[in-house]
Amino acid sequence: MIRIGTAGYSYPGPPPQGWHGVFYPKINRRGFDELEYYSRFFNAVEINSTFYRPPEPGMAEAWVRKTPKNFEFAVKAWQKFTHTKKIGNENRGEERGWEPPTDQDVEVFKKGIGPLADAVKLGMLLFQYPPSFHKTTRNVELLGWTLRAFGDYPKEVGLRHQSGSDSGNQTTALLKESAASWAVIDEPKFASSVKQEFAPVGKILYLRLHGRNQQKWWRHNEAWERYDYCYGPEEIRYFGDTVKEVAKNSPCAKIYVVFNNHARGQAVTNSLMLMHEVEQRIGAALPRTLVEAYPQLAEFANVAAEETLF
Repeated sequence: MIRIGTAGYSYPGPPPQGWHGVFYPKINRRGFDELEYYSRFFNAVEINSTFYRPPEPGMAEAWVRKTPKNFEFAVKAWQKFTHTKKIGNENRGEERGWEPPTDQDVEVFKKGIGPLADAVKLGMLLFQYPPSFHKTTRNVELLGWTLRAFGDYPKEVGLRHQSGSDSGNQTTALLKESAASWAVIDEPKFASSVKQEFAPVGKILYLRLHGRNQQKWWRHNEAWERYDYCYGPEEIRYFGDTVKEVAKNSPCAKIYVVFNNHARGQAVTNSLMLMHEVEQRIGAALPRTLVEAYPQLAEFANVAAEETLF
């Protein structure tokens, strides 16, 4: 019922941006695969590359092949469905507007994730809207169109502007009408931020935890600085208690907790801490480099011998 993992699994290079030398080996040895290794520890991952472009079916087939039978993917929807301006490396610094999404765009995306659905490894689609996505008549129409277009898929919607919660009853009604759930976001809060309870709205509770680095959230030199935050034991205990309470009172709900505070491998560390808090078994011995960076992990997890790590 409870699935815990990180937002993305591939962060090349050393800390603070990357995970190599902390969670993954400093230099990838021949035959080493990040996703296969990641799936030894966690039973879910959020795929973020699909936000920038629809995946090729062959890529999704590889994800299926590299992970255990009970592993699930939360797939972030292509930004064309959620954003009006194109963002990402392919944009080359230019702000270009998207044309409205079409039925053909929907079919292309569905085809790309088809192997995950066929293998029963598609946990959900995540539609993450930007803070600039306000509740307007036009935006409500776009949201409704998108959710209907993916009607047969489990869906999570991330709304970050306060207008979503200011009219919370209407938002909830729209999501329920479309068989979608409302993702709960933990991040620094501002006057314009959406306001949410840590409780399921829909059949799935999806906690997306970005960290609480308020000082660097809007003002930073590099993107990773925004997510440079490690949740402490008391914060993890709170999330653990919340998740266990939902599991107890909503036996039919599925629960996902995804950490996006990826700087320095903190998302991995906090995921493992939460697994321990909710009494989930950690499937493999932890890399010594991770425990050296975060000694608190040694209190409850086995540490791999250096020569047998990879």
